[in-house]
Amino acid sequence: MARKKNNNPIYVSPDGGETVYEQLPNGDKILVEQSQIAKDNTQAYDEQEMVGLEAIKLRRKFPALQKAWDKYRTVWHLINEN
Repeated sequence: MARKKNNNPIYVSPDGGETVYEQLPNGDKILVEQSQIAKDNTQAYDEQEMVGLEAIKLRRKFPALQKAWDKYRTVWHLINEN
C-alpha cells in the first residue's frame, strides 16, 4: 500500500540541519537527508564499543579478533603518522 502524499509536510532536525526528517501526522519520522558529518557521527557512536575494557576482554577471549585488531592498529599508525 502506497503512503499517502502529504501536501504540507513538516520537516524536523534534531541536530541543527545535519539530519532532516519528515514528521508524519502519527508522530513517526522518515529520514529525508543526512549530511556526511551526521553519518560520521553515527558511525563513531556505533564503533565506540570496539574500544575500552570490554573490547579488550573480548579480544583476549578471541585470538583471531586480537590478531585482526593488531593489524588494524599497524595500518592505522602507518597512515596516521605519515
